[in-house]
Amino acid sequence: MPQIELARTSRVVIIAMLALALSLVAAACQARPDKAALSPDGLPQRLILAVDGIPYDLFVELQAQQHFAGFRPAARMVAPFPSLSDVSFAAIGGSPPPEGYQVLRFDQKTNRVVGNTLGSLSSRAHANLPADSSPHSSWHRMIGYLTAYHMALHDLRKIRKQVLASRQSTFVAYLEQSDAVLHVEGRAGATKLLLQIDLFLGDLQAQVRARTGRELLVDIVSDHGSTLLTGRNVDLEKQLRSCGYRRRSRIDSADQVAYSLAGIIGFVAVNARPERVEDVARCLAATDGVELVAVDRAERVAILSADGGRAELWPTPGANTAFSYRNLRGDPLGLLAGEVGPVTRSFDEDLLFRRTLDAPYPDPLRRLWRAFHGAVREPSPILLSLRDGRDAGYRTVRSFAALRGRAGTHGSLTRRASLGIFTSNWRAVDDVDSWGAHDALFGPGVAAAVQSRADGWLSNSGPVSAAQGPVGR
Repeated sequence: MPQIELARTSRVVIIAMLALALSLVAAACQARPDKAALSPDGLPQRLILAVDGIPYDLFVELQAQQHFAGFRPAARMVAPFPSLSDVSFAAIGGSPPPEGYQVLRFDQKTNRVVGNTLGSLSSRAHANLPADSSPHSSWHRMIGYLTAYHMALHDLRKIRKQVLASRQSTFVAYLEQSDAVLHVEGRAGATKLLLQIDLFLGDLQAQVRARTGRELLVDIVSDHGSTLLTGRNVDLEKQLRSCGYRRRSRIDSADQVAYSLAGIIGFVAVNARPERVEDVARCLAATDGVELVAVDRAERVAILSADGGRAELWPTPGANTAFSYRNLRGDPLGLLAGEVGPVTRSFDEDLLFRRTLDAPYPDPLRRLWRAFHGAVREPSPILLSLRDGRDAGYRTVRSFAALRGRAGTHGSLTRRASLGIFTSNWRAVDDVDSWGAHDALFGPGVAAAVQSRADGWLSNSGPVSAAQGPVGR
């Protein structure tokens, strides 16, 4: 009898594992409808290069100097708020929203901070982008912070080898190490790396052209920007103590708050007892280095600014793409052109997106609303956006950064932290947010355009010979 029960249990486990595997495959296919498509000539027809953390302004400067000359003028890729990889790449990749804003986070179900800093460094922990390039371990990225630029070059060489060994029609490559270069080496390191990426793409293009007689279609996207500024720490614990609160890893009393600090970033998600959320938010808004505080009020989002400004925003009833904004004191988001409040205005989201692309806070209403409604599965009730040049980070990481250097960060609502890039060598692209980037990279219209190009290549070159067949192995 025990053997029969064991066999039944084994079958149940196997069936459950198969069901899980099938669900994961289905999710991947939904995010990447091109995943199973093979190239008829044995090499990828299209490369999507996802480069972590490349800021828009720096890339535009390099294009003005005739670098990336084969690419159309770069468009802006507006990150969600917070401007972090987990959240942004989930939207870009079409994956389900992550549990929290980062892997190291406060878990409301268990009432404690979960995850760890080491685990948050692994690209396996950021599996929101359906990449074909191989992921890296936590140790890889830890070493990468010591030798950021050289590790990025190592990863580029690995991506090149994987692309030339692939038969997929579209190959998605993720260069995560670029973010470490931005954090550690700033503008100088990022410039040097981008010049190498330009050479890498030129060499890859030449290899594909020599082996197939056609061009490699390339799209480049980054998930957020960078302040490119050496930051100073924001002392949140000192401010909380001055208001009678204590930071803890769990919340067991009304005077306790919890938040996690992974890496060094310009954003913090804070948790408190529901009856204390508003008071904690007011306390933190007065912290030196905090620029804005967003508070989840269920049907509305409250905005508190460091200068005492107060406002609310909410989706405009009956309008699918509009948000209402009401200033109660001042104009924290700078949307009312000097009008004295209280004033309530409704903004068409598409028009506001265009209008605020180069404003201090790009696309602020939709990003702030989504931060609590859709960007993650477990939002925190209080979100801090820090000033450019200010950051918050784990003590050990800050000590390490003091030795190795730190030269920029991201996470906040500000323009520098929020604007990544979107560019292509085969089509004109428009400014997008992370969700729009998914449609522009993986939508059915794009797949049809790539197929049309492929049909043109085949008709011009004739049948594909066996000699063209898997290469680069």
